[in-house]
Amino acid sequence: MKKNVLILVGLCILGLFSWQIQAANVENICSINNRDMEDNVPHGYDVIVLHGTLMFGINPNSIVAGASDDAVYIGFNQDFGLVNISIYNSMGGLVYSAVVNTSVQQVVIIPITFAASGTYTVELSNAFGYAEGDFEHE
Repeated sequence: MKKNVLILVGLCILGLFSWQIQAANVENICSINNRDMEDNVPHGYDVIVLHGTLMFGINPNSIVAGASDDAVYIGFNQDFGLVNISIYNSMGGLVYSAVVNTSVQQVVIIPITFAASGTYTVELSNAFGYAEGDFEHE
């Protein structure tokens, strides 16, 4: 009986250790993908690092986003169907909202010349999940 308990405790510890290694690997994969996004955002745009459940699509860079002085670029490298796109200012106020059919439109360019300088959050959402990231507008 005592031997069985020790084996069970050992297996639990081994499982916990294995889970921590897997979590570390997922974190490394996500940060590699974020760096790789620079190659997929057009010249002149700063990468918007997106986080969220929508980012784990079929393609490692399933969604890429960038911001320039006058526009936000969003590229869908996978079909997500209808996606709600919202941009919020630093006070949480909605400054832009649209629904895009990614089955038809893979690139969205949103002019932001109307926006005051500051930090903004772009948020993408649909039935599959969400993704969001911050960017600076000058």
